[in-house]
Amino acid sequence: MNQNAKQLFSTRKQEISKEKQYYNKFIFNGHFSVFLVIMFGAFLVGYGDWLQSTPKHFNYALVASIVVALTSMFPIRTLLKDADRLFLLPFEKHMSEYMKHSLIYSYFSRIGIQVVILIVLFPLFFVINNQTFGFYILFAVLALIFPLLGLLLKWQWYKYRLERWSLYVLLFIIFTSGYYLALEPKQLSSITSVFILIGITMLIRYQNKTHLYPWEKMIKSEHQHHMNYYKFVNMFTDVKHLKETAVRRSYLDPLLITPKRKRFNSNYMYLYLFIRSFVRGKDAFNIILRLVILALVLMFWLEQPIIMLIIGSLFMYIILLQMAQFYTQQAYGLWPQVWPVTESKVIKGYEQFLYRLMLIVGALFIIVYAFVFPLYSYFGLLFFLVGWLTIINVIKKLKYQETLLRD
Repeated sequence: MNQNAKQLFSTRKQEISKEKQYYNKFIFNGHFSVFLVIMFGAFLVGYGDWLQSTPKHFNYALVASIVVALTSMFPIRTLLKDADRLFLLPFEKHMSEYMKHSLIYSYFSRIGIQVVILIVLFPLFFVINNQTFGFYILFAVLALIFPLLGLLLKWQWYKYRLERWSLYVLLFIIFTSGYYLALEPKQLSSITSVFILIGITMLIRYQNKTHLYPWEKMIKSEHQHHMNYYKFVNMFTDVKHLKETAVRRSYLDPLLITPKRKRFNSNYMYLYLFIRSFVRGKDAFNIILRLVILALVLMFWLEQPIIMLIIGSLFMYIILLQMAQFYTQQAYGLWPQVWPVTESKVIKGYEQFLYRLMLIVGALFIIVYAFVFPLYSYFGLLFFLVGWLTIINVIKKLKYQETLLRD
């Protein structure tokens, strides 16, 4: 039975890998790859300049400990499906081998992020500690061990039916204290956190001998991980597993004023639909909001006129380009069948929506640019130029696609 459990998990893992390989073709296309390269270059330039004038009298050890403590809480990836609650339930006593491979997979699927964070933080602590790094080795070892011990404790915690929030509070306290003792006092006593985690895990495991698996919680958690991944992929292509959701944002109601009777016709109704779907939608709105916030943070942080123009223009291009997926969801959904009009009017409504989005995003970028460099604020018009050219290109491609569909 152990061999069957191992084979089952291996099959599930291959299915996930195959699915990710398929979607990665759409994610890492030419545009996104260039975006990542430019972002990486901008980060290196900004980070290097910041290290040369690192502010003193700031507790970097505490901030780094908190950040790494949060990233050390790896999720358990069981790869379970809804039907497993019926078909695998009779074989629960043989599922220990399956869960062992699940925990190993959960660790190695996320440890790469932890390594990247350690690499990014190393120059900072190397500089502020007069080019010594012996203590950082201990910190790095803890950052690689804590996630694994956290996964082991999390699994026993779930089996014991304890509250999830209490686990996160406990792990946060233990992780943060261990990291901080390694970075600030630079004491070997930080290793004590390892023994505390092992002790708690062994104690709960001893109590768990008669407890059954939390099937509902495990399946629900795995389903949520899949949905988060699909939402990210949905930025680049259609995902058949993803269902669109809506949420009321009352503070944006002024943007949803119903057009007057003279303007509520086939020429304006799709503009109204796109605006309403975007403001009330959950996925597209959140994605664009995060991109705008990230762009503003980078522009404030870099504080170099040319680089700020490049970052702002790049994000304007990416934001408008990513909205193409939003068009697909709306134009080929239910409403074109309820409001049957020609494809040209649907595209026209989408074009009007993109111009309004460009004006809002461009205005935010110009405000930030003018605040940092008042004398060169007129260069911020480049954001609108890039947005205008991007919209022209997007609409041209949509019209060409519609022509092919008609033919």
